[in-house]
Amino acid sequence: MTIAYGTCVGSWERLSRNVVPRVGHRPLLAYSGATSMAQGCNAILDAYKGRDVDAVVLLHDDLDIADPLFEHKVSAALMGRDVALVGVAGGGPHLKWWDHNPIGHQMTDSGLVDFGRRSGDVDMLEGSVMALSPWAVENLRCDERYSDFRSGWDDVCLAARAAGKRVVVVDADTHHHSTIGWKSPAIAEAFEASERIFRTKWGATA
Repeated sequence: MTIAYGTCVGSWERLSRNVVPRVGHRPLLAYSGATSMAQGCNAILDAYKGRDVDAVVLLHDDLDIADPLFEHKVSAALMGRDVALVGVAGGGPHLKWWDHNPIGHQMTDSGLVDFGRRSGDVDMLEGSVMALSPWAVENLRCDERYSDFRSGWDDVCLAARAAGKRVVVVDADTHHHSTIGWKSPAIAEAFEASERIFRTKWGATA
């Protein structure tokens, strides 16, 4: 299986430290200067559209794939023709998915976040790493009304579900080199703005 990678780069040093060593010789599209996570991810997916790849993994530049079997686990999950998206944690159909029946796990700089059950179907995925099937690369794009760098691609999960596809969490070890919680009032305000868009679009209580 041919797996390609894409990262919205905020720091080239972080990319070199966390992503490049794990990607190795595989295709990596590093996109710098994005105005939002949604815009950057869409640019990466547009670049991979029509390419002969079996999956595209979008990940943050501070995300370290610690599991040597990560690609094997992603590939196995994507063997199901109805599976569109694969991640390492997720939950219910809300931007704050972690408050709604979450599953999966991830190491962070704040410590291990472990929701107990480590695999299964969800509505929304944690956004620091997400593998997309060829169908997803061709058919899904982020809603660029989400202007912050937190919410841009979570929304894609519900679009996949609306198309009859599955969104799946696998038991794979990653280390997100970020702390839990909002880093500034401005980031919290941007997320609140995204929640308003989400509620209007999906009719859900975010």
